[in-house]
Amino acid sequence: MTTEPQETTIGDYVRVLRQRRLLIAFVAIACAAVAFGVSALQTPNYKATASLEVKDVNSELSVLGGGFLSGQTPLQLASAHVAQVTRPEVVARVKRQLKSRLTPSALENKVSVSIDPNSFLVKVTATTRHARDAAEVANAFAEADARLSTRETRAGFTSAAAKLNRKLKQLNSAKDANTRAIYISQLSRLQSLSAVAEPIAVSDQAQIPGSPSSPRPVRNTLAALIFGFLLGVALAFARAAFDRRLRAASDVTAELDYPVVGQIRSQALGHAGSVNVPGPKRKTLGPLTDADEESFRILRHNVRYLAADEEMRTILVTSAMAQEGKSTVSSCLAMASAAAGKRTLLVECDLRRPVLAGRFGLSDGPGLSDYLTGNAEPSEIIRIVQTDEADGGAPVGPGAEPLVCITAGSSPPRPADLLGSERFRAFLQEVSSVYDTVIVDTAPLLTVADTLEIVPHVSCVLLCVRLQQSTRDQANAAREALGRLPARPTGLVLTDVKDTGEGYYGYYAADTSRVQA
Repeated sequence: MTTEPQETTIGDYVRVLRQRRLLIAFVAIACAAVAFGVSALQTPNYKATASLEVKDVNSELSVLGGGFLSGQTPLQLASAHVAQVTRPEVVARVKRQLKSRLTPSALENKVSVSIDPNSFLVKVTATTRHARDAAEVANAFAEADARLSTRETRAGFTSAAAKLNRKLKQLNSAKDANTRAIYISQLSRLQSLSAVAEPIAVSDQAQIPGSPSSPRPVRNTLAALIFGFLLGVALAFARAAFDRRLRAASDVTAELDYPVVGQIRSQALGHAGSVNVPGPKRKTLGPLTDADEESFRILRHNVRYLAADEEMRTILVTSAMAQEGKSTVSSCLAMASAAAGKRTLLVECDLRRPVLAGRFGLSDGPGLSDYLTGNAEPSEIIRIVQTDEADGGAPVGPGAEPLVCITAGSSPPRPADLLGSERFRAFLQEVSSVYDTVIVDTAPLLTVADTLEIVPHVSCVLLCVRLQQSTRDQANAAREALGRLPARPTGLVLTDVKDTGEGYYGYYAADTSRVQA
């Protein structure tokens, strides 16, 4: 038996996604619904953008025949002007122009200024609740900034021209003729710039937006749906990583490394076999379906090949914990064996929580515990399971043998001592020599020591594992418990397998290639 860790394959990831598909769908739809709801509740906002062109005044001075070219790039000029667009003087002008009741701070907050890295234009974007207001605010800021910047720049040239003119008047015409000529040339250019300089110009007017910039329900919902899907996938794998339950046959074989000899559908759990049984204490759910009967016939067939050179006469059926379907497997496998013409004895060795008497409609006692304590004879504990065809039971086929059953009997004080006694070992030897097949229904491995006393004296072990319920820790503990006992051929019976709706054999995928021939 190997305990090496199994490599994760693409199939494992696909299986996780398939198993958790409802979780993924729920998270994705929930995120999309929240995004749509939030978008629907938000007040629509509109954005409009005006563009400003920042010019180098020194370049205009150079064109007029003097001055020098600026060392600043267009991007540097635009960057330096960004903060000037919302300076207090501009905000005050916009407030007066729009006759706005907003405070200067609130009005300034409606505008954002940025730079277009491709054209080096300064973008003035206004965000308001009404489309027309957005265009008006953006244009008002752009125009106010352009007018104020132009006026300030021209005023600077006018002041410089006045200073130069005063110096010119102080020069001696005869002695400073060259200097006077230079001053006159510069004065002419400064006077020209004071009239035509335009450092800031509105490049593009803001247009009235046709649709709100936010919220965008369709975009937000689609984005939230994608985010929710990815979040759902992450949660699915997180749950799979922390979920210790065994969910598929591959999980079980990876943990236990035993061959799967049978898979039992969830519809078969709780049944006593393929027929109804008479009696006022009957608790059977009715006859099995054809598909479920076939699954137990396959199980009966596969058990024969658990060991190549040994006949499987005494078959112990157990599980790691309670409620994993071991009693269903025991009783239905016994029925299938008897129907195949095998002299079959079903022995209930779960002396703590017996169920077979109720399922088969048999009397509670005397039973196995009474025989082991010397309070009953063999003839008193043997019961023949009768069918009731008039009450819906299936008729026994040609060549079938009646099923013989020994129930648990009275509740003893120390069941493990009884099952570990020499009298019980002699009992098993005797019945295995009389019957073709002896099926022993035992207590769970991990809860009590009863089953551990019996394993060394049987031909093989069937370990029932209930999908979606049994955990990896329980499976490992069961494997270790069996590993401490004398080796016996062991097969896995998977219970509570979900029906895929693909017909009789669609749900059944027993890995018979793993059974030792």
